[in-house]
Amino acid sequence: MKKIDKVILVLLTIEHLGFGLYGLYSPSAIASIIGYDLQTEFAYSEIRANYAMFTVLGFLAFFSIFFKSLMKQTYIIYTFIFSSLILGRILNSFLTGDMNTPIAVTILAELLVISLCIWRLISLRGKKEIID
Repeated sequence: MKKIDKVILVLLTIEHLGFGLYGLYSPSAIASIIGYDLQTEFAYSEIRANYAMFTVLGFLAFFSIFFKSLMKQTYIIYTFIFSSLILGRILNSFLTGDMNTPIAVTILAELLVISLCIWRLISLRGKKEIID
């Protein structure tokens, strides 16, 4: 595994494991950051369900540092999940006409994750070092 992959996977681990665990532990705090009003137990469940996904993604990136055979799949999974998040944000913009600064910054951050993952996937194409 190249050093750049370790750096990228560590960054993905910190970001997603950190946010994921925070959302699982304190859905109210996350809700206040993003402007949700949690009025039912189902609302708490939805926040925790979404942030459990981020936690699992963070663990996936973490384990990929040590199990090189997971690295390519991790990049693919991140690309698909964050592409779907961007698609939803863009669809929301078309439906509501609302594209404010926090949404645009979030899209840019997600595009950065996708770009890093695609870049690494292209560089890893056909290389046996993934399994070594």
